[in-house]
Amino acid sequence: MSGASHIPRRASLDAFLLASLVLGPLLSACPCATADQEGQPPEVTSKESDPQFRVQVQRNLVLVRVVVRDSHGRPVGGLQKENFKLTDNGKPQTLSHFAVEMPAEKARARTPTPAEETEPEVEPETTLAATTPERYLALFFDDIHMSFEDAMRTREAAERYLSTALQPGDRVGIFRASGEHNLDFTDDVGKLHATLRLILPRTIVPTRARACPEVSDYQGYLIVYQRDPFATAIAAQEAYQCYYEGQPNIDETFARASSQSIAEQEAVSALTAFQTETEYALRGLDNLVRRMSVAPGLRSIVLLSPGFLMLTAEQHVEEIVDRALRSNVIINALDSRGLFVRVPFGDASQNPAVMPHSAALAGRKEQLHLDRMNVVSEVLNELAYDTGGTFFHNNNDFNEGFQKVGSLPEVYYLLGFSPQNLKFDGRFHSLKVALNPREGYTLQARRGYYAPQKPEDPTSRAKEEIEQAVFSHDEVNELPVAVHMQFFKVNQLDTKLSILTHLDLRFVQFRKENGRNLNNLTFVTALFDRDGKYVTGKEKRVEFRLLDGSLEKLTQSGVTTKMTFDVRPGTYLVRQVVRDSEGAQISALNRTVEIPL
Repeated sequence: MSGASHIPRRASLDAFLLASLVLGPLLSACPCATADQEGQPPEVTSKESDPQFRVQVQRNLVLVRVVVRDSHGRPVGGLQKENFKLTDNGKPQTLSHFAVEMPAEKARARTPTPAEETEPEVEPETTLAATTPERYLALFFDDIHMSFEDAMRTREAAERYLSTALQPGDRVGIFRASGEHNLDFTDDVGKLHATLRLILPRTIVPTRARACPEVSDYQGYLIVYQRDPFATAIAAQEAYQCYYEGQPNIDETFARASSQSIAEQEAVSALTAFQTETEYALRGLDNLVRRMSVAPGLRSIVLLSPGFLMLTAEQHVEEIVDRALRSNVIINALDSRGLFVRVPFGDASQNPAVMPHSAALAGRKEQLHLDRMNVVSEVLNELAYDTGGTFFHNNNDFNEGFQKVGSLPEVYYLLGFSPQNLKFDGRFHSLKVALNPREGYTLQARRGYYAPQKPEDPTSRAKEEIEQAVFSHDEVNELPVAVHMQFFKVNQLDTKLSILTHLDLRFVQFRKENGRNLNNLTFVTALFDRDGKYVTGKEKRVEFRLLDGSLEKLTQSGVTTKMTFDVRPGTYLVRQVVRDSEGAQISALNRTVEIPL
């Protein structure tokens, strides 16, 4: 059995089931389970329900993933909490959370765990590490912004990478910004290659051929938001050339005013299209992070995109970063444009009617084009940089690129702090991480966050902790918990699977109030299929208001709950989570069971 066990490995099943009877009579037959003559509430009540999992955000804890590299670019391990200093808007913060993560080492350490010995009256339990998903890799193609050449290069490189780099326990999913032809996580290489061959550019907002003036998304942003006089003058001049230049008896004043109006209208149109496309791409990426947050194991995304403007979507990008950090998802990015080549302004693809006659305006038009080429990559850099990922860009060797963005980091540090006197105003806070001493190292860390709009309540925090524990792959042993499984076949296709969870109450804290010992226990059992997809789950909440005598008896025997599921043949990962309300302690254990056909 994986995880700490507080029942001897060779203990008989009868002994375990005897312990499971403790909670049952207490809830039903024991006099303490009903209100006494003085109208006091029962000592124990319980309620079982189907858990409603949602990816929530714990607002009062800010997480910062830090990658430290030496002068040769190699990751640095062995640092302690005391080596880091963090400031929020220039104010030093106290780190309440510190962890060292080594994903690459975890991946290399995948080895089968021997199955626990069981008594002959129960079907054997099986641990099949080779088929249990350990790593989730999502390829996210930004088909909305890609050119045809971008799509061909990236999908061919992806096929080569998947043909050589996949390991047992890897699950790969293919997702697109447009939402078309997505493939959820699988180890079926044939399906992966077939889906990759469907990757093509996808138009969300129809574009007008030979629009005049030709206003890019970046130029539209400068005109509408920045009121940039040069960007506006270029568009107005193009409009004048298209509609009024050379016209006989033209009223010059009217023509110039009309050209200005046309330019502003085209800018609004270009900006609206850009915002729609950006929202599509970010929503797709956000949904993917949410999807991966409910997958056990190591989680990383490879964002394949030529980049896009985030000038009006900075907060949405930061929300994705925040959710990725809390969900332990690393976002890597590969610029699908490859090596940046300066294309001379005024190539054959452009409308000759909109070429500015003025050398000054023509030069400014080219500069706008070059500025845009640089600005659109900022979103890729920020998503990768702030989540501890790798940004591969300005390079045509996509095979090398996939090796870098598809690999797991050797080591990183996760820092967390709760801002003091935080105002719930939604404003941006600048973060800075420093090393003490620096030792000549370079740091990659999140650069800021947005304050929440409202405070978080304790109930939401507890719910989030349970949910994160359910969908994590890490084992936690803060409470003494043991898990046992048994199943029997109803028929060839239907099976009853029972999960028994025993909690030793000797190490559980109770709060004394009005002569009662108070605590609430939450038991959550979740089943995942062999690809790590959530299948089903059950939640049982047990509320204790124990008299001293009842607490003494339960402390000696412990508490056992039983969850029963109707399942089909297959391999399942069972995730058992237990949390108490008073001590906020939590335990989470993994078991794997194979139901034969």
